[in-house]
Amino acid sequence: MSKAFNLEREQTIPELNAVAKLYVHKRTGARLLSMINDDENKVFAINFRTTPKDSTGVPHILEHSVLGGSEKYPVKEPFVELLKGSLATFVNAFTFPDKTCYPVASQNLQDFYNLIDVYMDAVLHPLISEQTLMQEGWHYEINDPNEPLTYKGVVFNEMKGAYSSPDSILETRVIESLFPRHIYGVDSGGDPRHIPDLTYENFRGFWETYYHPSNSFIFFYGNDDPEKRLDLMQGYLKPYKKKKVKSVVPLAKPFKRPKKVEFSYDAGDDQDIEKKHYLVVNWKLPDTSDAVLNFSLRILGNILIGTPASPLKKALLDSGLGEDLAGIGLESELRHFIFSTGLKGTRKHHAKKIEKLIFDTLESLVRDGIDPDMVAASMNTLEFRLRENNTGAFPVGIALMRRVLT
Repeated sequence: MSKAFNLEREQTIPELNAVAKLYVHKRTGARLLSMINDDENKVFAINFRTTPKDSTGVPHILEHSVLGGSEKYPVKEPFVELLKGSLATFVNAFTFPDKTCYPVASQNLQDFYNLIDVYMDAVLHPLISEQTLMQEGWHYEINDPNEPLTYKGVVFNEMKGAYSSPDSILETRVIESLFPRHIYGVDSGGDPRHIPDLTYENFRGFWETYYHPSNSFIFFYGNDDPEKRLDLMQGYLKPYKKKKVKSVVPLAKPFKRPKKVEFSYDAGDDQDIEKKHYLVVNWKLPDTSDAVLNFSLRILGNILIGTPASPLKKALLDSGLGEDLAGIGLESELRHFIFSTGLKGTRKHHAKKIEKLIFDTLESLVRDGIDPDMVAASMNTLEFRLRENNTGAFPVGIALMRRVLT
């Protein structure tokens, strides 16, 4: 084993036919999870905990920007070049409210190592200039001197699109309202109203603060040489020393009493907005670290709204008070669980009826109990999903990585 790492924990996971080894890099404190199995679709990811203080979208803009050229690969768009010539089965990046992830996957070993090299240089040595911020974040644009200045930018335009979707706005506002004065109370993707407030100094400062090995979680999965994983990472990490990064996601305080929040959205050119309202009831639940509670809430969420026969879903849809279910459902990828449900396509004066219906249904389930057959069916559904492990377009390793980071 590489002398640069300490092995903190080792565990065999029969369900995944894998051995998991958790290491800590001695010099920087970087954590590395090495999942060893016989899957040819090898996965690597470097992830950083990124905790924004405002809604300028700096984590999202950086996610785009670091893949726009680096010291070793100073081409304009290495990401595009990778897609042209690589044998990769997955090349992308994700911005979450509290972390940014850079995963790649390939079945070809040399291609896999090439992808790792490109991504490690991208996150540790990016060419992020003021021009990068203007292109990926925001800039002024004018086509006619007689017309007013407008804002443009890759992320700015993307988030304008997101903020034109009522369901997307609802999800954002639900999370923000549940977590006031908390990192989840801002939009890491960027609110178009605030993206132009991002300065180059804050943009670069965010990268300097959070994109440090001491703040990273490195992930490997597949049938590549587990010892070479450590040797490779030591090559990238050895120039760095341990740095204290304040990026811990704190637990949020519970509310002393229920809150009511109203906000508006653009309903488009439709003149009749009487039945364009949304009403959702939302709960900030405990943190996600308890595995038993985690599965219990997932089973309960499936029971309540996961199937056509689910009592809460059926009560809402059969009420005739709205067109379809609304809300996030059970959110399990943040520090806290969130449960959110209600109706869309409803009338404003139906709000109290919908709220009462939700609480009456939940109280009746508490009082009368849940049908044991429904509990068993939901448990069987989740067990089947875990055994099947159908990750769709995602390589299995990337789906596992997302679970690990929760």
